[in-house]
Amino acid sequence: MAVVLSERAGTGREELIRPQPAGWRSRFIAGADRARRSIGQIVLFAVFGIWGALMSALIVPAYSVFVRDRARRAHGIRNVVHRMMRTYVDSMRALRLIDLEVVGLARVPPPGSLIVANHPSLIDALVLLGHVKGAVVVAKRSLQVNPFTWGGIRGADYVVNADALSLIDECRARIAAGESLVLFPECTRTGDDGVIRLRRGAAHVAVRTGCPVIPVTIEFSEPLLTKKSRWWLAPKVRPKVRVVGHAAIDPAHFVHGDGSVSLAARRLTEHLREFYISELNVRELARRESA
Repeated sequence: MAVVLSERAGTGREELIRPQPAGWRSRFIAGADRARRSIGQIVLFAVFGIWGALMSALIVPAYSVFVRDRARRAHGIRNVVHRMMRTYVDSMRALRLIDLEVVGLARVPPPGSLIVANHPSLIDALVLLGHVKGAVVVAKRSLQVNPFTWGGIRGADYVVNADALSLIDECRARIAAGESLVLFPECTRTGDDGVIRLRRGAAHVAVRTGCPVIPVTIEFSEPLLTKKSRWWLAPKVRPKVRVVGHAAIDPAHFVHGDGSVSLAARRLTEHLREFYISELNVRELARRESA
């Protein structure tokens, strides 16, 4: 350890003065920044709850009174949700809770598209709803009965994943009507082991309807609001989030001569799984090399 020699006047002796451990200032600044981001995270959770309560108690009932046509009412509420989610995500950026880059989602997808994304975090749906105007999300049944989300889900007429068979039929009907769906094939957030496990529901919808499949990759440099994360505690380092919309996939390419829907859905699911693994690994390697 380096030492500093100093003389005290009148003592005639030299004594060793040990400096403060190196890096203490950096650790203090990092800890203060994490505390600030944690407070911001808590505040935005509270804001989300207030917005959800307003949707259920005020906005959706008001639309029901003044807009009698169900389709027009759902379209209007989807636009409200789009603006709210865009504002929410922009607030996360303004508070420097995340650094967000969104690529390839500026254009409105063709009517009747199926947007499929991996699901590493609790905010994935918020980001997509805030950047894909008019999209219809496929939501878990638990969100339909959640007091902070049920109003928006019912008012916007989103698809609810009650069971596999009815979900496929409902998605097929929505795509036939020209609606663009946002679906997470994992059906839950990616596990902490990072392994992407896709179910075949999205592929069955795509194969049976022939709709374009638009894969979206969502990448976090730091774990944020994962299954085991504490919602009130921000990561040690501000996460960099990159969301990329890729070229559409034609599901007809996976229907071979046998014409089997099940086999085609299996092939498409495996293709999507390999696609996610490849894209995320490439970007993770590039991020490490640039760090």
